[in-house]
Amino acid sequence: MHFRNGSENQLGFGIMRGSILGLVVVLLGMSPLACDADSSDIKTSALPGRLGSYYEATVPDTLDLAERAKLGINHFTSIISPKDDYEMYWTGGYEANHTQLTLAFPSLTNVQPEAWEALTMERLMCGSKQNLDRETGMVNMLASHLGEEGIYWVFPDERKPWLIGEIKKPYAHMYGQGAIMLAMIIYCQYTGDPVWKMQIDRMVDAMGRILVVHKDDYAYFPTYGAMREESWRSCYVKGVDWVDKTEPQTEKGGEEGSMFLHQGRIAGVLAQWYTLTGNKQALKLSGELVRFLTKTRFWADHPGGEYPGVFGSNHAHWTGRAPGHYQALTSILEYAIATNDSRLKEFVRDGYEWSRQYRLPRLGFIDNGEGCAAPRLMNLAIKLSYANVGDYWEDVDLYIRNNPAEYQFTPDDVSAARQLVGNNPRCDPPKIDAIQAAVGAVPAGINERGKALWWLCCTSHGNLAFYYAWDATLRYDKGVAQINLLLNRASPWMDIDSYLPYEGKVVLKNKKAKEALVRIPLWVDKEMVKCRVGKKQVDQEWFGRYLRVRSLKPGDIVTIEFPVRERTEQWIGQEWIPAPQIKTFDLKFRGNTLVEISPEMFPVGCTFYKGRAEQYRAQKARMKKVTRFVTPLILKW
Repeated sequence: MHFRNGSENQLGFGIMRGSILGLVVVLLGMSPLACDADSSDIKTSALPGRLGSYYEATVPDTLDLAERAKLGINHFTSIISPKDDYEMYWTGGYEANHTQLTLAFPSLTNVQPEAWEALTMERLMCGSKQNLDRETGMVNMLASHLGEEGIYWVFPDERKPWLIGEIKKPYAHMYGQGAIMLAMIIYCQYTGDPVWKMQIDRMVDAMGRILVVHKDDYAYFPTYGAMREESWRSCYVKGVDWVDKTEPQTEKGGEEGSMFLHQGRIAGVLAQWYTLTGNKQALKLSGELVRFLTKTRFWADHPGGEYPGVFGSNHAHWTGRAPGHYQALTSILEYAIATNDSRLKEFVRDGYEWSRQYRLPRLGFIDNGEGCAAPRLMNLAIKLSYANVGDYWEDVDLYIRNNPAEYQFTPDDVSAARQLVGNNPRCDPPKIDAIQAAVGAVPAGINERGKALWWLCCTSHGNLAFYYAWDATLRYDKGVAQINLLLNRASPWMDIDSYLPYEGKVVLKNKKAKEALVRIPLWVDKEMVKCRVGKKQVDQEWFGRYLRVRSLKPGDIVTIEFPVRERTEQWIGQEWIPAPQIKTFDLKFRGNTLVEISPEMFPVGCTFYKGRAEQYRAQKARMKKVTRFVTPLILKW
């Protein structure tokens, strides 16, 4: 069995026999497999340094997603608690005279696997080796929760009261099953270790045999388990089964009032596994779940109805919990790609177009500004673009620059946080620096009560967004470097130095590409674009918004320049907090980067979008020295 697609990287898997009970023992002891990539001598390993190489570079001091990934790794590995069996803290925050990190039910049950996925991706982005020992302990711990039948169980423990609900038996949360499967798919590619393939195949089988209800040509996960509390009731309890297997009749039920939220992602993960390995059982189950997710009754269910003559259920119109719907749409798209179903692709495209009308998507400000929402929508936009269902690169550029990158807590925020906390604050747990641990979290800001908070769910998705955009910035195939986003990016094939938004300048440092296709943003007048290779101006050849630069040689330096002007756009939107209030906002952009918003959308104490006007007034980008990391390994996500 082998990974089926991907021109630059395919990982071969042998056959492994034995019980998953041996997983923890063999996890780090197996010999790494060869990575059939651009550099055939690269070996896969849990250590990032084995996957690529490091070098020093002087680059523009502009948005660099690899540098943001280093911050994310700091956060994830700092909130792993070795004394609590390597669980991650669920939430953290600080306020006057107090800092706090809290362990809670959702972390291990369903969200820590997402943090593991993000951590793996960010290791690949930047090559950071920070706290690898903690990561190893966490991976071993998560692996120990995988049952022989293939289900990811949480075991109530008297030492951990946050894991004990009404039923003191092992339970499996449906959201957690999808999360751990996707994390294993990523880690399987990252390490090349076939033990993960064995476990994923077992999980596919267990889902179909134990967890889902099959009916006619579709299947679903019941909404009610043995626990009554909303966020717990999508749990399957071992030895109890589902309390009520009745088919859900509305999307507005289950975890956080959204049936799509707790089971919407699994169909897509199954389709991804089929695409990677050819597991037909995964494709069959994915199709059954997608046929359930696309039932008419779950779409266009707003009590006020639709506009006359509009049949929203045909076009994936929706209302309710945004992250759940984005997950469901992404799952439907993954299955549509796997089966080349054009009708489903159109359905998802309509759903995305509808979704980007919600609240103020120009800033990725969706679903009350939660860090969980915009990254999921960005994921969908990238997948639609790569499937040639639409061109949404402009949306992606706006989302990443103005949402996760703005929300992430950086070292520049530490001083203000320490001033808020004051000297000798009370710390829960004692002697843990919750402020330093917050560096890399998404979202991070101060609310109207003078309190800053992060949650593992939002911070995981925010950091996943950095990988999505980093990976989508440059793709390479058969000598062609396709550049979709003008962001800093190092790769084995070509490096990108972006001077935006200070200057309309992008420098490409070629290593292996024979030609480059460079997407120029919509706000740029194509007639004003200048391009040269070395000192020689080149004739411009366009494919839509893509500038084509041909006949490149290793070592060539391509410089693309265009004017950057500030522009103001008016948009109607809603204040964040304390109370919903509709206002007209003036948004001043430099390129696709917001530099000023008027009136303020966020509370007085919140740092979001503050100080940007002064920061970006400079006409020249500063330069800085960084350690870049490059790897030929491409993850299929």
